[in-house]
Parts: sequence; structure tokens; C-alpha cells
Amino acid sequence: MDQATTYLQWGLGALCAVASVWLVVQLVRDRPPAARLTDLLGLIEVGLLVLAVLGVVRLVTDGDGVPAWEYVGYLLATLLFVPAGLVWSAGDRSRGGTAVLLVAVLLVPFMFLRLAQIWASGG
Repeated sequence: MDQATTYLQWGLGALCAVASVWLVVQLVRDRPPAARLTDLLGLIEVGLLVLAVLGVVRLVTDGDGVPAWEYVGYLLATLLFVPAGLVWSAGDRSRGGTAVLLVAVLLVPFMFLRLAQIWASGG
């Protein structure tokens, strides 16, 4: 299970990198996010949902000493960044809305690092 989580995090991190580059291009061109980018963000969100389920299963089966409330809280917070960024971006069709979405997408891999730190501190 640990390998699956690691590979999923690397894959989602790569998708976040692609989305980030795409968003930077949109920022430079002063355009709101395109529909295809929204599809990519939807794929990232589905992957984050799978990661959350795997994380909870991992916590229940192998999480002795890991602070459960903190770990689950970070898993759930990670799920909320992309939808919150999309809502903000849809409400603000200017360059600022695209920048907020970029920040939301960049936060996801950093949350993976924090999840790894929490796991290491308890395991």
C-alpha cells in the first residue's frame, strides 16, 4: 500500500506541475483558465480522492503512533485546495483569479511533503 501511495503522489505531483506551467502561460497571456485545464484539474481531484481513501486505509492498518487527526486533516485539506481555487477562479475571471488557481495547484505537492513528515514523526 505504501508503494501505491508514493506512486500516486508522484503522478499527481507531475500533473500539478503540468497544470502549473499551463496556468503560468495563461497568466502571461492574460487569459482565464481554459476548459481543458479544468478537465486536468478534475483528474487531479479524482486522484486526490483516491489518495485520501488510500491514506485513511493506510492509517487504520499501519498507523501506530501517527497522529490520526492531523494526518486525516491534511488529507482532507488537500482535497479542498483545487475546488476552492476553481471556484475563486470562476468568480474572478481576471489575472488574479488565475493566479489564485496557480497557488492552489502548487500547494498540493507541498501538502504531500507535510503528509510524509507527519507519517515519519509517528511511524
